[in-house]
Amino acid sequence: MTIIHGEIMEIKKPTRPFVAIYLRELKPMTASEMAHATSFLMTRARRRGFNPDEVEIFVEKLETAPAAFQKMADKLTERGERVMMIPSIKDLDGLGSPPLAVIEALTADRVEVLITGPVT
Repeated sequence: MTIIHGEIMEIKKPTRPFVAIYLRELKPMTASEMAHATSFLMTRARRRGFNPDEVEIFVEKLETAPAAFQKMADKLTERGERVMMIPSIKDLDGLGSPPLAVIEALTADRVEVLITGPVT
């Protein structure tokens, strides 16, 4: 809300960010390991106050890299407020650019990048 000279000029509804969780297989993972990893990351997102309905998980399989990252990047450019969560900077290896350059490009596009820490 903006108040100018005592009058309400505009009311803005708070927006919820689009949250993308990116998880890259660093080695072959079982279905159980992948389920644990995605559950762990969703818990981290909820603890940060993100609504699970606004979170999308992108899992990069070893054999299809960087397909999931590209799909996520396309979605991140479509939205207003955007957040990307990754467990480790290692999840950005093998995308064609050094991991820090990937983070720099995302933040230059006003995507907030959160590194959650390793899946335990």
